[in-house]
Amino acid sequence: METKVSKSHGMTSDKASRVKVRGGRKEDIFAELIKGIVIKGVKKQDVMNAYQQFFSIKGGGEVQGGEGREGRIQVFMYNPSRFEKEKDFPAGSIIKDIFNCYPPTYEEYQNSKEAVKEKIAVHMIRFKEYLFNPENRAKFLDRAFFDRKVDFFVIYDDDIFHIFDKDEVWDVFVKNLEVDNNSSNQKVVFKYKSLCMEIEMRTTDDGKYPTIFMPVSKRIMFDLLTEKIKDKKELTRYLWLYGNAIKKYKI
Repeated sequence: METKVSKSHGMTSDKASRVKVRGGRKEDIFAELIKGIVIKGVKKQDVMNAYQQFFSIKGGGEVQGGEGREGRIQVFMYNPSRFEKEKDFPAGSIIKDIFNCYPPTYEEYQNSKEAVKEKIAVHMIRFKEYLFNPENRAKFLDRAFFDRKVDFFVIYDDDIFHIFDKDEVWDVFVKNLEVDNNSSNQKVVFKYKSLCMEIEMRTTDDGKYPTIFMPVSKRIMFDLLTEKIKDKKELTRYLWLYGNAIKKYKI
């Protein structure tokens, strides 16, 4: 793509009001702000600019029960077929062992829930121990958040798109998140001062039983990134760059 991206000098009042709308339209608004395009589908890369740089856009309220500044972000929700297709998925064999603990139907699970949870606990402890290794943790977080194809991680917060370099985000996560299990050993949790991220199994009777799910507290994650990545540049009123993104982002 040859077209250059021109620097925005702000938005009309109409566009400004649209920035406040949470939900699936964040990608459209961000793409318009950077003169880029939205990438359709379920890949980690949501938007591409004119220089073929890829952005993953996250905001609050993506998980039921959380909104706005205190919302939760869904990193992924996968069913067992994901790990059959992506055989190199980090910790994939452990995750498949967790799925194999579940009986074929939700009704059977309800009748054997305690026995299933005992089996899951064994593998969740294995999962935590796998992630203790910094190299394993780095590979898992890269695939979970970025799918190896993202250049920038963008958090929509307080009507602003905060743009971080993917590699810098990844490094902050690997170095600062403490890995553990929850008290019942049914989850793997990542902590920074308090609970930041979880990996858990979703067993609701909604046609998606069972799935593996990774929600993140937007506030704790954003505070971690801005505490560790100090440099900031306000490119426009609605686009702020941090750390290495200041040099890498092309305009």
